[in-house]
Amino acid sequence: MRAALFLVPLFLLAGCGDPPNRLYGSVSQVFTLDFDKVQATRVGDEVSVEYLRTSGQTVLAKTVKVTVSIGDIQPVAGTDIDLTAQVNGLPRGTVQRVESTTTDFPLQVGKIHFDQEPVANADITGLFRTTLADPAGRTLNGDFQAKVEAL
Repeated sequence: MRAALFLVPLFLLAGCGDPPNRLYGSVSQVFTLDFDKVQATRVGDEVSVEYLRTSGQTVLAKTVKVTVSIGDIQPVAGTDIDLTAQVNGLPRGTVQRVESTTTDFPLQVGKIHFDQEPVANADITGLFRTTLADPAGRTLNGDFQAKVEAL
């Protein structure tokens, strides 16, 4: 009986953990990070991961949109991709908030990591970690799990 009582809390703890889709960081003191679902999209050599606030099928806002150019990276899966690296004179990645207007978050440092190749109809997981230049020094991080839609 004592063994059974001891095991119940262990099973409850084993079921706990971080959700597969989440946003967090000190930027939450300036902007709300609420979202309902995550969408991944590939258009040519660019991949976007969008944290969407929705009402039914209607997208109300993109709480965070991370876009990265991956055309010159092989393999993409398992690689920490520097979002601030220059590609044709522009940053490899961008981070934005899209509500009634678009807010660009310039990056001091940033990386994104895909656990699987982000190809059409693939289920992917990954993460991004950033420190923003504006608002200065704030962090914005996320974990994601989504099916890649190709446009």
